[in-house]
Amino acid sequence: MVVTEEELEPAHPTNGQTEDIERRFVLLQGIESSYNLGSTSQLSALPAHPLPPAKLRRSDLAASPEKFIPIVGLSKYPYKFCSKDCMQVIASAFFDQGKFWAREWDLYYLWDIEESKPLILVHEGQVDDLFKEINTHFNFELKITNSHREEGLILRFPDHPRCRPRYLGRSHTREEYSSMVDQVPHVSVCAPGEPSQPSLDTDTIEAFRQMIEDAWEITKNKGKASKEKKRVDRLKKQKVFTDQLKRAQRYLGLRPSAPDGPAAPAAIPAVDIASPAPFPHDLSVVFVCVDVEAYEKDHSKITEVGIATLDTRDIMRVAPGKDGKAWRKLIKARHFRVNEYAHLVNSDYVAGCPGSFFFGESEFIPLKDLPAAVAVCFTPPFCANHDGGSDVGDSDTRNLIFLGHDTLTDVKYLQAIGFDPLALPNLLEVQDSANLYRVWQRQEQITSLGRILEGLKIDGFGLHNAGNDAVYTVQSFLAICVREASIRNTPEVQQIWNDRKESTIAFEQEELRSDIEKDAKVWDDLEANSDGGDPVPIALKKSATPKAEKAAPAQVNGGDHDEQGEGSGTSVSVNVGGCDGYGRTNGAQSHGGVECSAGIRDNSDGWGSSAAW
Repeated sequence: MVVTEEELEPAHPTNGQTEDIERRFVLLQGIESSYNLGSTSQLSALPAHPLPPAKLRRSDLAASPEKFIPIVGLSKYPYKFCSKDCMQVIASAFFDQGKFWAREWDLYYLWDIEESKPLILVHEGQVDDLFKEINTHFNFELKITNSHREEGLILRFPDHPRCRPRYLGRSHTREEYSSMVDQVPHVSVCAPGEPSQPSLDTDTIEAFRQMIEDAWEITKNKGKASKEKKRVDRLKKQKVFTDQLKRAQRYLGLRPSAPDGPAAPAAIPAVDIASPAPFPHDLSVVFVCVDVEAYEKDHSKITEVGIATLDTRDIMRVAPGKDGKAWRKLIKARHFRVNEYAHLVNSDYVAGCPGSFFFGESEFIPLKDLPAAVAVCFTPPFCANHDGGSDVGDSDTRNLIFLGHDTLTDVKYLQAIGFDPLALPNLLEVQDSANLYRVWQRQEQITSLGRILEGLKIDGFGLHNAGNDAVYTVQSFLAICVREASIRNTPEVQQIWNDRKESTIAFEQEELRSDIEKDAKVWDDLEANSDGGDPVPIALKKSATPKAEKAAPAQVNGGDHDEQGEGSGTSVSVNVGGCDGYGRTNGAQSHGGVECSAGIRDNSDGWGSSAAW
């Protein structure tokens, strides 16, 4: 692996302007210069105490549960997490000019699920040591906060050998770091005597994937303004997902389109699940759901494709029943297995079951015929049985909705085998059942298909068979749409949302309690372990007091930095008061983002621009 400049480049605020690479100095009259090439007091930021000998060997698993920090993200800490009051003094004393990389760091590595690139991490304890040194040096109060955890700086990975960091070694310089990163062991390398790994369930995979994405995000060059941008982006995504659900309900006849004109929309009543859908089936669409299974050790080998379709013409005169149960009977499905890879069965990360298709007969076909077989399912009669001589509906071009769970992945797999559903002229849009469930649950994280089925009380036997998964995805899609429509604008749904809110608050409070108790235990241990030791002499630092009669112009580095955020000059001493966990001076105002209430409001029909969450 090659370390890119983007990974090691500091996150400097440039306000859209190009940074001048020439060193800049500013003359300040009446200020004594602290620039002294013979002085190293401000350049030394090595650990106050050397690290003890490492107990782990290369590729040993880290203990669980432990917390880790992406080292590249940490190297940009002053520029990403500290206010302007404290940013430069912290950076100059502990981060710039190679100081950060000159510290002793015990490095850990962790491969992502796709095995494309290892993430390099350091233990939370060594970050605590760094913060303590900064606090002692400047009388600050830096600490790891819940906000750091929310933004992906602090990570606690799932307790599974595949998801836990492994020890890489100890580095003392940037060169050692780069050399070690280039020699990260392969993902298959385990410590001697390590037992075989258990299967990795889908929930753990998805949670792990999200954590890795957050960790890589924190290494990018985005300053403190990115927090507000994340909030805005989150609100935009919430609106996109909520509008998707509204349109899906319009296609199913469960929600009306907004009337033309500026009239304010009235509250939409709940639908009667014992009667056919009360509204027009917008655009008369056919839902085509695809699930693709690839071999876990080589994702280029497509082993199964499952397709399930639902024609909204078939449900026009049928009452949906509870959670769309009556409509499930009208789903048609096919299951293709590729001859060349029929012997490959996933078992390490998920328990594959290609021979257990419960909604028809599996069809074995050569890989070269797979694109054409899939394409047929996007034309009439879709996944209904083709009798070979029937041309029923062949001349009727229908509007299609591509449906999936984590849809983009399946689209890419189809494109890889030679069929591009996005190129179909009658494809209106792509919908994702995972996103619709996020709207229904009012949650940020993606939920696995198995967990969604469990939450909706749908039997999900034979998961990870592509044909079964395609059918289950349509079933869960119908359940989400019908359930929301059947209780919308009722006290029942309000109670559900209130219960979820209280549950989330309770969970976060328990997490916070756990962290506080751990901090308290550290203080307790310190209280019990010594008598305080010998007296510590007072060491007064020389202040930069103005002396008008013989003041020398102070040279202040204007802030040019190399690709690691390392300043190439020194700065005058600055007296800074105590700071909070973000490096803000005491008394500084913190401006929080505006919270937006979550919910499926009725001021938009899914096409408009009104905010929905």
